[in-house]
Amino acid sequence: MGWTTLYLKGKKGFEAEVLKHLDQSDVPFMPGTVSGEPNVYLFWVDEATTIRDFKKAIGSKTIFKYRLRVFTSLDNLNVVQNKAQDNSLTPQEEDMIRSMNDWQVNQVQYKHSA
Repeated sequence: MGWTTLYLKGKKGFEAEVLKHLDQSDVPFMPGTVSGEPNVYLFWVDEATTIRDFKKAIGSKTIFKYRLRVFTSLDNLNVVQNKAQDNSLTPQEEDMIRSMNDWQVNQVQYKHSA
């Protein structure tokens, strides 16, 4: 049997509940930790286990309660974190905001004209 690495990220304190659900399931797994990454837990699962089966074993209530996300590599996790930290707008988004502001100003001028 081969193993696949899955990373689980979520709100603080999800580890115990996830382990409880996985222990009660038939999904073979080994837990681990990722040093330096807050709220990230590492699991090795049987390579025949799909991400969907892994999520079913955890349960939808737990997934939504802790806003859990599953990643297949640490690089994917870091890409998502970097995108979340980048709050700058693209030029297209700035143009859209500018056009909405222009439209709103024009609406105020015509609002009381009738």
